[in-house]
Amino acid sequence: METVFLVLLLVAAVVLANAIYARFNIVPVAFLQIGAGLVLSFVPLYKNFELEPELFLFAIISMLMFNDGQNTNIRRLMHQMGTTLSLSVVLAIITILVVGSVTHVLIPQFSLALALALGAIITPTDAVAVSSITSKVLVPKEAMNTLENESLFNDASGIVAFNLAIASIVTGKFSVVSGVESFMYVFIGGILVGLVMGYIIVAIRIMLINMRVDTPSVIVPYTLLTPFAVYLIAESIDVSGILAVVATGLIHGLQQDRLRLTTSRLQIVMGTTWSIISSILNGIVFVLLGLSLPEVIQNLQQRDTGSIAILVGLGFVLYIMMTLLRFIWTQFDFAKIRAWNFHDKIMNSLVMALSGVHGTITLAMAFSLPLTIKGQPFAYRNDIIFVAAVVILISLIVPTLVLPFILPKKVSVVDGDDLSRAKSEMVRDAVKMVQHQYGDSLESGEIIRIIGSQRTVEKRPNKSVMSNLFDETFKIEKAVIEDMLSKGEITIQEFNLYMMMLRKTIIDHSNGFRKQMIFIIRFTVIAKISLSKSARKRRREIRKIKKRKRSSSREDATERNYQWGRMRSIEAVPYKKVMLYLTSVMTEKNEVEVELVRRSFDQRHRRLSGSRASQANQNELLVTVFQHEHNFVQSKVSSEEYSHELGNELYQQISTDQLVSFQTFD
Repeated sequence: METVFLVLLLVAAVVLANAIYARFNIVPVAFLQIGAGLVLSFVPLYKNFELEPELFLFAIISMLMFNDGQNTNIRRLMHQMGTTLSLSVVLAIITILVVGSVTHVLIPQFSLALALALGAIITPTDAVAVSSITSKVLVPKEAMNTLENESLFNDASGIVAFNLAIASIVTGKFSVVSGVESFMYVFIGGILVGLVMGYIIVAIRIMLINMRVDTPSVIVPYTLLTPFAVYLIAESIDVSGILAVVATGLIHGLQQDRLRLTTSRLQIVMGTTWSIISSILNGIVFVLLGLSLPEVIQNLQQRDTGSIAILVGLGFVLYIMMTLLRFIWTQFDFAKIRAWNFHDKIMNSLVMALSGVHGTITLAMAFSLPLTIKGQPFAYRNDIIFVAAVVILISLIVPTLVLPFILPKKVSVVDGDDLSRAKSEMVRDAVKMVQHQYGDSLESGEIIRIIGSQRTVEKRPNKSVMSNLFDETFKIEKAVIEDMLSKGEITIQEFNLYMMMLRKTIIDHSNGFRKQMIFIIRFTVIAKISLSKSARKRRREIRKIKKRKRSSSREDATERNYQWGRMRSIEAVPYKKVMLYLTSVMTEKNEVEVELVRRSFDQRHRRLSGSRASQANQNELLVTVFQHEHNFVQSKVSSEEYSHELGNELYQQISTDQLVSFQTFD
């Protein structure tokens, strides 16, 4: 139970860091997640907290690699396969060998196998981390595509090399020939197993689709279990489980056209589920880094006061070496990236070198180092984790500071303010159409509430504006009711009862004690003045009669039901007038306030009517509304009031809202 609670706290820390980043995205989210981990390190429950190393490869890396594989553009990958393999396999192996050799020379205490394990850990790059630090700059498209493809396979190369190095540390034996043979067997075998398993798993899923067993409750768990099953099967025959998972993910990506035969709801659920899981798993690893760093540093200080400075220096040296290797590799066309001139070539090489950001996979491998070797504690485990952490932090900080100076700032094709304004115009036009054609029906009120959510609301409602709107609606309702009384359509008792209800409505929506008291006093005075002398005389006579008359409880109930029924029919008249008024006064500046006032009257109207909107009528009306919005945008684009890019954004919004609305109503 305690372990479950600790894991839930890790997830909560990730959620908190992500929430802060969503509001203040000044620094990469990875730094916030590391900070959240540092805060958790002060919680007593996390003292000496450790997850089993095997869990990182099995539960975290396998899931992340499968998701990366299924989201990879296969055509783009095949087009850049030579460059991808050059970076992710050849350069990765060279980097591991260079880093391992230099580390062994600089720190002789590290055996060659251990130094190579460190090289395998810090070599893989992280496309997710790259995206987080380049979110505000315009990275050359060819370079970004290459980085994404590289991270897919150099992760696997690093993990295979890492496993071989750990095996050498455990057995104490290392041979170049056997190492190459083992690498090829594990590497190629993992890919073959993954391809076979991928086709089998996809075939079963398509069979389920054809059998109409493609509900989210079946397909989503089936897909989530896929990387675990593939990993276990591959590892059981001593090939790379990670490469097998990557290959299976690529097969899923290759078969996306066939898998799209599923329902729209399933596609939305599947995409959302994987997005959330990927975000949480990536975040957990960075939180664990922040959580573990204080204890790692403390252990290093207890062993040798100078070891921390040495390891920090080693981290800097290794980062500089890897960055130079990446620059030379691309600049001398060992990995070709299309460039139009020499300047573009230099820029691509700089971007490739600086964007060699290390993140989740590096951390996960560092944490997956065994706790013991041959029954003894792994002496240099904390050293490796610390050096990996230093390299990760440097690789995040340097491009964050440097790339904005060498790359242009990313400019959105569609300005956010223009998009927000266009959405508001589209919604206002749709509201007026609904109000004009469908009046004050329950269905139209519900539809207006639904399409109101299409706006991009970034401001808080103005209380003063809302108060003025309630004032005006109060005057309208009062005028309508007085007119009905003067025409003899309602009795004085019904007038009084309705005015009491209206007074309660106004008081409920007024803000503050002083405001409520003003409403009460003003309402009382107005109500008294509005009654004529003859009306007051009739009221006194009625009161005298009521005092003399004693009604039975059944008669009282009948009277109450009758009065309630009358209130329903009476309220429909001023409600219609109020809705027309709110539609007529709605502008870009007050649309939020109008929507809230409209919603309060809709709620009262539904409560009084005691009925609900017909689902069939509501769906039919929604179809009309979305088509009207589409036509509205089309006319704006045709008249060149909206750009084509803005129109496409609005079309996408309409399509998404239409899909979500009807999936919700199913």
